[in-house]
Amino acid sequence: MTEDRGSLAAQQQFGRQAAYYVRSRAHATGDSLQGVVALAQPASTERALDVATGTGFTAFAVAPHAAYVVAYDLTQEMLREAIALGQRREIANVRYVQGMAEGLPFPDDTFDLFTCRTAPHHFASVPQFLAEARRVLRPGGRLVVADTVTTEDSEVDRWQNRVELLRDPSHVRDYAPSEWLRFLAGAGLTVTETVHSYRTHLSFFDWVERSGTPPEAVVELRRLFLSAPPSVVRALQVRAEGEEFHFAWPVLLARAVKQ
Repeated sequence: MTEDRGSLAAQQQFGRQAAYYVRSRAHATGDSLQGVVALAQPASTERALDVATGTGFTAFAVAPHAAYVVAYDLTQEMLREAIALGQRREIANVRYVQGMAEGLPFPDDTFDLFTCRTAPHHFASVPQFLAEARRVLRPGGRLVVADTVTTEDSEVDRWQNRVELLRDPSHVRDYAPSEWLRFLAGAGLTVTETVHSYRTHLSFFDWVERSGTPPEAVVELRRLFLSAPPSVVRALQVRAEGEEFHFAWPVLLARAVKQ
């Protein structure tokens, strides 16, 4: 997938489904939200950037602790939802900017804190995204990223990424933790802490509704869940409950510093 095609797929997908993300519990109140804030340790004098902000949940969680936050997203419809939600919450120190994660319209050494949550698996190039993160961070600035990951087991990796792409064509890849560590090191960022204990808990019908998955793809996804190999069932905590499936993607939180 080229960068342009990847960006177009994401714009189409999240533009069409933006309103669903305002109501998404996984995005609004998932465990990793407060985990990102705790790992970031924002200070009242600091300038923060939240990339792929979606409907703004991470930006709004950081905002009470920072001087200001830039909420940045590729999709105009997502930003409209974020602006409306920020107004309802009366959050005054957030401004909203549209653009690509792999090409940030900000000068070098601008931000003290850079956050990104539950989004990089849609990015056309995670290495380019991290290079841009390093560029716009000031020396000593912190990157805190949280994203769904797969495991180091190749069978789980293949199955998880297969169902993610079938459900949502803007999906690029859930990376393994070892891949993330290589990406961060390759960008010249020093990892200071990683957290592997978080999970995104999902229910099948909400999961496919939020992405607007076509009916024929839903049928195939159900078949894949019903036939999931034991390694997948164990690693992703897949369980059936009547017609419903419940499962949990692993999440990696990482903090890295620009030296």
